Amino acid sequence: MVLCNIECVNRISEYLDISPGKLYVSENNTVATDDLIKNQSTEGFSTIVQTLVKNSKYPAILGDDAITQALTRQMLEYAVLCVNYADNSNNEKRVLKELNYVLKFSTYVAGTKKTIADVTLYYALHGIMQRLSLQEKAEYVHLSRWFDNMQQDDKLRQTMDVISFNMMHLYL
Repeated sequence: MVLCNIECVNRISEYLDISPGKLYVSENNTVATDDLIKNQSTEGFSTIVQTLVKNSKYPAILGDDAITQALTRQMLEYAVLCVNYADNSNNEKRVLKELNYVLKFSTYVAGTKKTIADVTLYYALHGIMQRLSLQEKAEYVHLSRWFDNMQQDDKLRQTMDVISFNMMHLYL
């Protein structure tokens, strides 16, 4: 099972207030749609997400400048190549450690403003973060801070559960 899947694209498109068209898994085993660009099929998670952003009312969520846009695209590719396969424990721990390191130095994965990379990673990581114990969340303090900040946005969270990061009862 991969994490950058049809459900993730649907959540991103709902967040962006844009239809993704009819989504399916292609013969190459990637997310695809026939309806996003007129008379053209679009294949690949990152390509679909970037096209959704371009066609949405929120094109600035890709980034305000060339550097932020490059970092955002890099993190979208990271989502496809690494986070996508964090559904097994070895990959999961590596990805959590890497993202924790990235977030040690910034508020969001591509800098100081939320981008589509943050939105994508939030949806892809929600299930993993939900399964972590409070002690495990404490190991990834920067990732946990970022995730807790992200989930405060009702529009982003949609119908997903709020995940607790309250460590107070550990110290009582």
